[in-house]
Amino acid sequence: MQETQSAESKSFPIAFSDVFGDPNVGVFSYANEKIAVLPAGVSGKKLKAYRDTLRVEPYSVGIAESRLVGIYLVGNSSGLLAPHIAAGVELQRLESTGMAVQVIDDKYTALGNLIVCNDYGAMVDPRLRTTTVQQIEKALGVPAAKATIAGLPNVGALTVASNKGALISPMANEAEQKAFSTGLGVPVETGTVNSGVPFPKAGVVANSKGAIVGGLTIGSELITVSNIFQGD
Repeated sequence: MQETQSAESKSFPIAFSDVFGDPNVGVFSYANEKIAVLPAGVSGKKLKAYRDTLRVEPYSVGIAESRLVGIYLVGNSSGLLAPHIAAGVELQRLESTGMAVQVIDDKYTALGNLIVCNDYGAMVDPRLRTTTVQQIEKALGVPAAKATIAGLPNVGALTVASNKGALISPMANEAEQKAFSTGLGVPVETGTVNSGVPFPKAGVVANSKGAIVGGLTIGSELITVSNIFQGD
């Protein structure tokens, strides 16, 4: 798919994209305020699209010998969290970006599905060990709180956050929305991605400078993404 920028705002670019033909951009890639990470093998054109839209330097790195970068990797401006199943050469590549990398030694390894965070806070899967949560707080430099959404523990898959806002699954009730807004320190809005998928992380990669959305994103979803991530 050819990347196309929406007309929502020239100051906050939003680009339609895919990774290896798949619209679940958040499954295959990750970004924060400093870098973006895409799987090994992506084209230079794809890297440029992320660079131009998110205004950060993109890197091509596999995680756990997998293309599912967004499933395994999470972090904020202070550091990256990688699962213990990541290969040594992959960790070295991540460290070469200039970011601090903390390896999380927990039986749950899909960190991108288990944790949602920004530079103000983190909400985490309640199944993670207390020592793991403490490790997360130290590495990211933010408080972390265990939480669920609609009884589901994989809060990282059900939410995507930047330093301006967070998009949360429509399955979240008002109390959960308030808890996530408080925990992440930003406004929260419910919404779907890629034509109705209730797992926002799968279809959006965002920071405070721009957003990448899956190619199946429809107009109403695009408006929500623009509203919540563009901020003031």
